[in-house]
Amino acid sequence: MYELLKTIMIDDLQLDADQVSPDASREDAGLDSLATFELSLALSQRLGIKIADDELFSLKTLADIAQFIEKRTASLPSLAGETGSQAVDHAEVREDAGLARLLGVADSFHPDYPSGLARAADGRAYLLARNENPFQPLESVVNAITRAAAEVNRYPDAACGALLAELARHFDVSPDRIAVGAGSITLIQALLAVTTEPGAAVAYSWPSFDGYSVLADLAGFRSVRVPLAAGKHDLDALAAAVDERTRLVLVCNPNNPTGTAASGDDLLRFLDSVPRTCLVVLDEAYGEYARDPGLGVRLLRSWPNLIVARTFSKAYGLAGLRVGYMLADPHLISRIQRMIMPLSVSDVAQAAAIASLAAETELLSRVQRTVAERDRVRAAMLAMGFDVPPSEANFIWLPLGSRTRAFAVTCALAGVNVRPYPDEGVRVTIGTAQDNNAFLAAAKQHGPDRMGAVSPNF
Repeated sequence: MYELLKTIMIDDLQLDADQVSPDASREDAGLDSLATFELSLALSQRLGIKIADDELFSLKTLADIAQFIEKRTASLPSLAGETGSQAVDHAEVREDAGLARLLGVADSFHPDYPSGLARAADGRAYLLARNENPFQPLESVVNAITRAAAEVNRYPDAACGALLAELARHFDVSPDRIAVGAGSITLIQALLAVTTEPGAAVAYSWPSFDGYSVLADLAGFRSVRVPLAAGKHDLDALAAAVDERTRLVLVCNPNNPTGTAASGDDLLRFLDSVPRTCLVVLDEAYGEYARDPGLGVRLLRSWPNLIVARTFSKAYGLAGLRVGYMLADPHLISRIQRMIMPLSVSDVAQAAAIASLAAETELLSRVQRTVAERDRVRAAMLAMGFDVPPSEANFIWLPLGSRTRAFAVTCALAGVNVRPYPDEGVRVTIGTAQDNNAFLAAAKQHGPDRMGAVSPNF
């Protein structure tokens, strides 16, 4: 099966053949976030089974990936016992069947089951991997969505005028200081596109939101990763990493995946030390869950090189509709808007966002419920002996290091879906009380003193 993997990586993904070897790590072989996603699609099509990129992220080396594929295909009679070269040949004739499964037309493909979803023996799945809001939309938001859906035969408002007006009122800023896009990540991508130039660099903490490295690569930036200090942003080191080639600094606050947040005083000192010629993006995707949810917008008024990115995906529970926004200097907003794909934010998404702003009091009461659950889960994990940094997001971080994979397997066997970061740790979204209790039960079953009980080669 390794030969099939090697063929796909070199021929399909066009990765460097010299870097592809069984003992090579994913990163050393060139499998960054985007390439890992492409590999999962290629394997799914070749083999006719669903393989998700989240499954591959939990594997360390190419040999681990090959072993994982062999286990996934062991129940397929047509592939059992084949040599690597035979598997490559056989996979080619299975492409039509694989495509049928990807399209959802094969009998054995269930589109209502997310790919790679771990389930308990009773079939239950606890979704704690994607930092989603566990609560369904409010009735007022659903009504707004329904009304807008009745007119989807019409193109959406390309300018997002009504939503811009509501956001401007909400933050007490002029509309020309706001850009709206299909999620805050698309706005960060647009910002990178308008600031890139040959040799330009972007600096950010690490680990942090893994989309930063993908977007930087796509825009042609050189990434400068600054390690966290005790799980927190090392803002002094981040400022020191800025040089004459640094065009942007990305600060995820609260940070994903650790949940830790820099204080207002820390950010003020940081902004003071960064040249005004360098833009600073404060990514507040999880800002509503923080102790100081209005921090970024307050700072924005005094720092012309500061940009604040926010989203309706998390606290507002609109992850499936993709709508986010960015606040910055009007001249920069104008440049960013020219890089956003026209008509990318549907009228349904715009209507849902407007209705969510109108229902903010009710929605933020749900945020407080999540915060209370977060604190309960953290306290329980600390009582079990786990190291859990204080979180100001809708998730907690477990810096498990080499024990990461074993712990993720323990959770998966209980149907608890978490997000492992190989050899670093596990991020656990805070869900409903039932979801969280299932996670705590799994964690208790294999606590810190029993982590070796699960084979890392599962």
